[in-house]
Order: sequence, then structure tokens, then C-alpha cells
Amino acid sequence: MAGRPSDVDLEVADDQGQPVQREGHETLLPSVTRSALSTKIPVIKEARLDPSGFQDISETPRPPRPDERPRGARAGDVIGGRYVVEGQLGRGGMGRVMRVQHSALGKVFALKLIKSSIATNPRIREMFYREARLASALTHDNICSIVDFGQDEAFGLFMVMELLEGQTVHGKLKQGRLSPKVACDDLWQVADAVRFIHSRAIVHGDIKTENIFLVKTALQRRLVKLLDFGLARPELGRSEGVDGTPEYLAPERQDGAPASQASDIYALGIVFFELLTGRVPFTGAATDVMLHHKLTPVPAPSTQLGEPLDERADALVARATAKDPAQRHPDVPALLYELRALMGMLGMDQGRRRTVPAETRERRDLDHRVKAAAEVFGAVAIPMASCDPSGRVRAANPAFLEFLGVAGDAAGLQLRDSALLDLYPGLFRDLEEVVAKRRPIKRLLYLHEGGDRVIEAAILLSAAPATAEVTAGEIHLVVHPLRAITG
Repeated sequence: MAGRPSDVDLEVADDQGQPVQREGHETLLPSVTRSALSTKIPVIKEARLDPSGFQDISETPRPPRPDERPRGARAGDVIGGRYVVEGQLGRGGMGRVMRVQHSALGKVFALKLIKSSIATNPRIREMFYREARLASALTHDNICSIVDFGQDEAFGLFMVMELLEGQTVHGKLKQGRLSPKVACDDLWQVADAVRFIHSRAIVHGDIKTENIFLVKTALQRRLVKLLDFGLARPELGRSEGVDGTPEYLAPERQDGAPASQASDIYALGIVFFELLTGRVPFTGAATDVMLHHKLTPVPAPSTQLGEPLDERADALVARATAKDPAQRHPDVPALLYELRALMGMLGMDQGRRRTVPAETRERRDLDHRVKAAAEVFGAVAIPMASCDPSGRVRAANPAFLEFLGVAGDAAGLQLRDSALLDLYPGLFRDLEEVVAKRRPIKRLLYLHEGGDRVIEAAILLSAAPATAEVTAGEIHLVVHPLRAITG
């Protein structure tokens, strides 16, 4: 991943006025609405919200000393309390990708571990959480799925994704260029993934062959996946500086224009040129490459080959890489329409949407069930959450966050730091017992709302099913108000 994300971090103070870092959790304490629990709540130091909704803090936290920094993970280490490291899959500028196995499920995943030397940088942290949140919300056959993310006290920031067997298209091209039919097929799948994220008002920002993965599948069909949403961001219509990879960077981005659907389309045009010819159109020093993108038209792919190529391929690349964004395809569906015509001339089936109706219907039904469950969880008025035995919250609905007097989301929230312990001193003892005995525990809480008014509430702790794909080994919490008591 490349780029310069906006600063984000949070500093609060404890009862003695000393800074306390809420790592990975965006919060507003005290809450703008009164918390039923809050009697002692930390005070934010000079916090404000920028238009993107991210926190902007004027005071930069002290970086950790070298002896405080997490060490690198090795085989046998456990990350996030449940991912056992089996080995390393790769290394990049941001850190390493490890092969891990879920301790309860036995399922194997890929885990991205941010390099400890940069993980304390607020800009890197914000980029990491942004990628995880955006990518985990996207479900598409041609997008690598994110299943978990968080922070480990020993190893730092991590993100868990499906384990893909294969290689990047960039690596594949080192063996030679692709045939026109294969190039069209790969571009179709990537462009359809980009169409999908654009329909969610998200731009990718770093489309390149290094971020396109060629997957080996059991059915032996060619499947590519779009990776690495480190530069992805909602379309906010604002500039965040020049970021991206020079060989694929649209010329308007060099002038400070924000990443957009048009700049993603430009990158798709460069990718198609590379698939057809085996190389990017401009190489050399980054400044020279960017100058070429600004001033020099992208050559027609047919001029780089020693064999005929349908003129529609040249036309598609020329339009997608026009210097003026207004001259490019108006959207990705328009690019796909043009690509479909080229594929028809090459004798390929129209549209390239793979015909597996039963599988497609099952996937669509599953997506709808998942979305429906998420909507119910988010909208229900009863506070609900899931946490590990240490009290680190994975998921919480808005009612639970309001119950604790917290704004934002649950990422990084620690129950140990909340006012819940004032009302429920035996919480962690009960958490351990639920995990050990696999038996639910119910307690009564009494919440003082001011004056003589007291709310009696039940809190139910229950172990997540061992078959749960994400929350296995965790505890589900539900808080249910029972009655109001007036003294």
C-alpha cells in the first residue's frame, strides 16, 4: 500500500490528568448524551471532528521507546488471542503477511501485520483501520474478503483475510504478456469489482497489477481478486495530497485533485495496456513517469506488439487514459460495455458473467441474510456486544456504545477502561467462567439515572458457538432493562 492518509489518533486523560491512549478506537468522551453508567469519565484534550468524520487531535502522542515496540511475529506465536502463526507468506513496505490458523476453527487465513516501526504513526494507523473497515464491508467474487482486524498488545495492528493460493498478475506478467482473450477476461473481472465499489461510493485509489491476484481454484477456472484497499476512501470530494503508484497515476492527481472514479478508470486503462503488452507504458524515475502521464499520450497497445490486435483494444485504452477526465468513460459500466464489444469480436461469450445460477443465488441469499442481520443488530434498542475474555470488544451495536457513553465504533474498545466495572466489579471473573464452563451467566445491575430514579437491568453473558466463523472463543453480552425503581 502506498499513500499519505490523514492524521487520526486520540488522547484522553485519566483522573490525574495523565494521557491515556485509546488505541484503534475513535471515541468522544464524555458522550454528547448522558451515559447511564458514567460517573467517572475521561476528558478529551483538544479533540475535534473534521468533515470526514475522523478525529483530528492537535497534540501528537509520544512515540514509544524501542523497548516498548512490538516484536515481529514468529511461527507458533498467537496473534489476537486466536490466530496461530504458521509462517510468512510475503513482505511489503507496510509489513508482513503471515499464514495463520484459527485456534478454535482450525481454518487457515492470511494475516497482514503492520511493521512495528511504523504502526505507531497516526497516519498509518488511520490508513490501516480505514482499509479494514472498507474492505470488510465489501462482498464480491472478485474482491479479497476481510474477516477480522484489530490490535494485538504484543504484535500491533493486524488484519485477517481469506487465504488466496496463486500469484499476483504482476508476477504472472514477468513470465510474458497475456493473450488478448485472457487479458480481456482479467480486465473484465477487475473492472466488475471496481464497478461494485464505485456503486458503494468508494474509490480504490491504487489499482495496479500488483494489487490483482490470480487465484488457483478447485474448478480450474481463472479467477482474479482485487486486493489492498489502503488508499480506498469514500468519495468526499476533497483532496488529501498526491498518493498512489506513479506508473498508474492519473494526471489530474498530480495537481492535487482527489482520487475519483475517473482516476480509477485511468488506472484500469493502464492495467489493460500492461496485460496486453506485458509492460506499463512509461518507466523510469518516478518524476519522469509522472511527467509522461501528464504530457504524453499512452501508446496504442497494437504499436507495441508484433502481431495484429483488434482496434477496439486500442480505442478502449485511449479513452480510459485520456488526459482530460471528462473524455474518459463516464463510469465503469461504460468501460465494461466497450470491453464486452471487444470480447464479442474475439469470440468470447458476451458479458463474461460466469453461468453458475445456483451458486450465484446462494451467494445473493447469503449476502441478504448477512445484511439483514447487521441491520437488526445495528437498529435494535437493546445494548449488545461481543468481546474476548480480556474485555476487548470486537463488535457492538450503537445502543451498547451509547450505554457506555461512547461514540464511534467498537474497534479497540476495552471494557476494562469503561465505567461498566464500577457497576459490575465481577465482570472479568464471569467472562472467564463463561468461556471455561460454556454456561451463560445472568446478573442484575442497578443504574442510577439521577435523583431517586433507578433502572434495574439484566446483563446476560453467553459463550459464542464454537462453530462461529469470527466470534468463536468470545462472549456475547446483552443488557436488558427490566423496570424502573423510584425511591
